[in-house]
Amino acid sequence: EQKLIFIGNELGPLTRLINTFVCLLYPFSWPHTFVPILPALMLDIVQAPTPYIIGILRSYESYLSGNDDFLSQDNSDILIVDIDHDRIRSIDDYRMNNSHRSSTDNLHYFPTPNSENSPHFQILPKIFKIELKQEISLLRKTRLSLSLDECQQRLHDVFMSIFVQSCYNYKDYFNETFQREEFLQSKQHTIELFLEWFTRTQIFGLFIRQKFEYNNANQFAITFDSACEKYLKKTNKQTPQRVTAKAVKRKSATRANKQDNRF
Repeated sequence: EQKLIFIGNELGPLTRLINTFVCLLYPFSWPHTFVPILPALMLDIVQAPTPYIIGILRSYESYLSGNDDFLSQDNSDILIVDIDHDRIRSIDDYRMNNSHRSSTDNLHYFPTPNSENSPHFQILPKIFKIELKQEISLLRKTRLSLSLDECQQRLHDVFMSIFVQSCYNYKDYFNETFQREEFLQSKQHTIELFLEWFTRTQIFGLFIRQKFEYNNANQFAITFDSACEKYLKKTNKQTPQRVTAKAVKRKSATRANKQDNRF
């Protein structure tokens, strides 16, 4: 959760892209400021201290690049997505006017792009980065033969796959509260760091609250829950069931009962 500014030349493509981006978060939802197109009179919102997702037309970009007061502040938590030039930049790029990177190269910057010492640097697991990069690369090669809806659906599917692989067993840790620590301990080390961060975000917290507060939790995020169940079944078939302390005790008790029945 950080500050994202999308910049584009045209209103239509900019609006569609931002709305698509927010939809990719399903089953999670963005709980912070969200303004698809920021009017000129509201440009000061980019200096807000809280996370946001906003869109700015290219004609207003000078507010970012030529505003000395804005550039002098610590805005290391802002990422700027240039949809026309396929670039992701930081405020430092406006200060230095260089160091452009491609969007796929920036997949590992999470959430501060310029600090390798940040605890969030490269927090996205390698397996997920590879999955994202492969799909984006494939979409670039085939985009001329795909409709906009098909491209959006394929992006949605790959993001959904990442969320499912990360959280497929989250329901097992619902009690009176969500048992976060136990949930993390059930995960492989390769994604544990990512989930350690992700489960502390307001995005994840809102999802859990909605599950608890919804009148019928099974009717909330149905598509996601269905995908989690399918993935869980597939995983159970491919890997041996993990031996737990409860399973050992249960097996021992069964053996003892059988021996008692013999006598």
